[in-house]
Amino acid sequence: MKKVDFGIKITLRILAVLIILGLLGFVSPLHLKRYDLHFDNLPEEFDGYKIIQISDFHCKEFGDKESTLIKMVKKTHPDIILLTGDIVDEKHTVDNARYLLEGITDIAPVYFVTGNHEYYDGAPYDQFIDICYDLGVTILDDESVPIEKNGATILLSGLDWKSSTAHMKGILGYADSNYFNILMAHDSSKFNFYAEYDYDLVFSGHGHGGLIRIPFIGGVFGTDGTFFPEYDYGIFKMKNSEMVSSSGLGDARIPRWNNAREVVLVKLHKNK
Repeated sequence: MKKVDFGIKITLRILAVLIILGLLGFVSPLHLKRYDLHFDNLPEEFDGYKIIQISDFHCKEFGDKESTLIKMVKKTHPDIILLTGDIVDEKHTVDNARYLLEGITDIAPVYFVTGNHEYYDGAPYDQFIDICYDLGVTILDDESVPIEKNGATILLSGLDWKSSTAHMKGILGYADSNYFNILMAHDSSKFNFYAEYDYDLVFSGHGHGGLIRIPFIGGVFGTDGTFFPEYDYGIFKMKNSEMVSSSGLGDARIPRWNNAREVVLVKLHKNK
């Protein structure tokens, strides 16, 4: 009888540990994800160039008036900040997005492309765009701009969410082979398409890291309705392109599990 009781106790303890671990998985703290990326064609003047990516913010609150998030960005001393869509959505007011922009536009130049939620009915997109204009945020609506440093130039391009990737050829076109090219495009699941256009580095989000992340397997749910999405999270390479797929900051219909909220810091390096 004592052996049976001992076995039950062990079983209950194991179950309790599993339940606790399962519940802890729903804790999704804010963290900084760092990548060091190396390229042959990066101008030497951009060696060590630091890029912050903020994606899928969804007006999530990180401290009073976004103070925790802003402090994290400020500590990295970035050269530019990229907002890769879904900064506002239909479920929230524009307030937290305003606090965020007010806090980061003094840190470095900020660039923005739309995600799907900016265009949903009820999203305060027009208000957000007005704030962008007021604070000097550059909105890349199917266009490219030069980024200069010490006399050298790279190109930064942004693909608007409404622009079908099927028509990208007539909108942004192929990357300019005379430059190092960065593309901001919200939907990471389209990487196989972006890679056809030879952009050296792509910044994307949209997939929230697969929402539920299983150790050694990856994300479970794709925002396109698929399971185990291919480009769920991290760094991916295809042809001449490399993509950063961010898990983002905000919430989705399915709660995050084992999936921290992240700000991405990419440091560029010139291959010697």
